[in-house]
Amino acid sequence: MKLAAIDIGTNSIHMIVVDVHRDHRFDVVDRAKSMVKLGAGMFRARRLTDRAIEAGLETLRRYTKLAESLGVQEILAVATSATREAENGGEFLTRVFQETGLTPRVISGMEEARLIFRAVRDALHVQDERTLVLDIGGGSVETVVGAGDELLLTESLRLGVQRLLDGREHPDPMTTKQLHLLRGYIQGAAADTMSRAHALGFKRVVGTSGTIRTLGEAVNLAAGATPWRTVNAQVVRRKALRELSKKLVALDAAARARVPGIGPERADAIHLGAVLLVELLELAQADELVLCDASLREGILLDHLDRIATHGSAAWAGADVRRRSVLELAARFDRDDPADRHVAALALMLFDQTTSLHGYGAAERELLEFAALLHGVGQHIGFPGNNKHAAYVIRNARLRGLTEHEIELVALAVRYYRKSFPSPKHRRFRKLSRDRRKLVALLAGILRVAVGLDRGRTQQVKRIECTAAGDTLHIRVSGASDLELEVYAARQRAELLSRTVGRTVVIQTA
Repeated sequence: MKLAAIDIGTNSIHMIVVDVHRDHRFDVVDRAKSMVKLGAGMFRARRLTDRAIEAGLETLRRYTKLAESLGVQEILAVATSATREAENGGEFLTRVFQETGLTPRVISGMEEARLIFRAVRDALHVQDERTLVLDIGGGSVETVVGAGDELLLTESLRLGVQRLLDGREHPDPMTTKQLHLLRGYIQGAAADTMSRAHALGFKRVVGTSGTIRTLGEAVNLAAGATPWRTVNAQVVRRKALRELSKKLVALDAAARARVPGIGPERADAIHLGAVLLVELLELAQADELVLCDASLREGILLDHLDRIATHGSAAWAGADVRRRSVLELAARFDRDDPADRHVAALALMLFDQTTSLHGYGAAERELLEFAALLHGVGQHIGFPGNNKHAAYVIRNARLRGLTEHEIELVALAVRYYRKSFPSPKHRRFRKLSRDRRKLVALLAGILRVAVGLDRGRTQQVKRIECTAAGDTLHIRVSGASDLELEVYAARQRAELLSRTVGRTVVIQTA
């Protein structure tokens, strides 16, 4: 069996094609990489540019043709930071589906971190040795501490090289003042996570991603050494990376492109990546970095094969028949995802803290949780109308333990979590009693806000505090220092909730 995995990243779009053996080992048949820079300018404008979209589509059309010519039976595709945060990310994915037939799964930063660790574990034969893994992407830095199958820390930091390039003024070459400000910004954003990683303890630090591998190769060439045949398991010293960083920030882009190992494709932002990597290593108090040539795409494949082998998820352990049926359905459509569970947790916080306004109890609360866990299953079918696809899947999945009425309420809550509001013009909604219409509107209204509060699918919102005062419902959120994207998205989705509770909804950071 031949499989392909495509990683639609902020900087690059990668594909790996493998031939899978019966024991689930695989051999690499082909690899492809294109520096599309899908996220260029996105973190400033919150939109993918027309140029980036067209370049991304052209690359994906080419990749699907290559996969077809190689006899690939299934293509597993995921999209990361730029796509999940862009206001027009859904439009891009719709065109991907229409023009290539691919249905990429938008994954959270936490899920990305988990998959990267799975790849590293395989490539470097990490057993029970506690390891810190760093992956510097265009939009985020994935940070994992794990040992064997156990993940002790998974964090996604909004510190990718393209994000840094878009979000701050960087003279080229960089001035001493700007370098000082950049280091301070990185330290402020990463200190807490790296402190927790250091407290957990680890025997080695592994770096993956194109930015880190490029810097490692440049360090090797700067030392006058023979070019590596493979970067996998090569070791670079933090001291050498610091010296390279000093050199790169003192050059302009044209001069950086001429540095051995760098090249023109990465010259615009590689100096930011170098500063970022050095600061992360210093915060981790790590003197050495082990390079790894496996990353997200290998993790996608390995995770897929793991699921085939185990036919289940640890999340199902101890679940009752209703919950287990819901989780099985989510996994069947590749939505056994920490981000969806986080949306469910946010939805339940909103429900619990507004009971004085709606008056519902445990039964309705459970239906909301099920709707939140299943709201994304329609994306496996297609992005246009994915909420309607999801409702169709829920109605026809024969969820065990749920009555027909409960299944219909869950399906309609998912149907209305985006786009149009519940309306008597819609046949299925019209058939409900007045009380059930009111419940569907509330569940969908809460789910809309919860999805907005994880707009970047990075699980940054940790706490919610709801307070009703007069004709206003105040929703205060806290967690990461930068929640601008989440608060903005939730505000855009708050109207249905406002209608159902009869109050103006005000959403802000605590």
